[in-house]
Amino acid sequence: MRIGKTASMVGFLFCLGSLSLMAQTVRIGGESLRANGEVAKGFQYTGSCPVDLQFGWGLVSTGPTTVSYHFVRNDGGHSTNSQSVNIPQADRSVPVYEKWRLGANTPQFASYTGWVKILIDSPNALEGKIGFTIHCQ
Repeated sequence: MRIGKTASMVGFLFCLGSLSLMAQTVRIGGESLRANGEVAKGFQYTGSCPVDLQFGWGLVSTGPTTVSYHFVRNDGGHSTNSQSVNIPQADRSVPVYEKWRLGANTPQFASYTGWVKILIDSPNALEGKIGFTIHCQ
């Protein structure tokens, strides 16, 4: 009988340890776009160019974890290396940003529509896409 109680206790402790090692799940909790430091309402900008765009996402996890991610753009541009951010606790949004200077006073950018994607590599595969339009004057 003593071996049974010991085995039960070891099994219980093993299960608790396994739960703490389970991978966390990440989701995107929000997105934003700033143009020259100002919020771009409706993900649109009208004004002088070039314009400094800052794309933002809020990453949220089911528990503490490290998130690896990278960016791609509609023009073929992409981040050269994977980046990472630590999320210290469950259900807390941690911001990540990508910057892009875009536009010139040329007909090509009189009205330009594009997008930037964040690609989450781990702990789970996920992507978020921000579409935008700029109107250079």
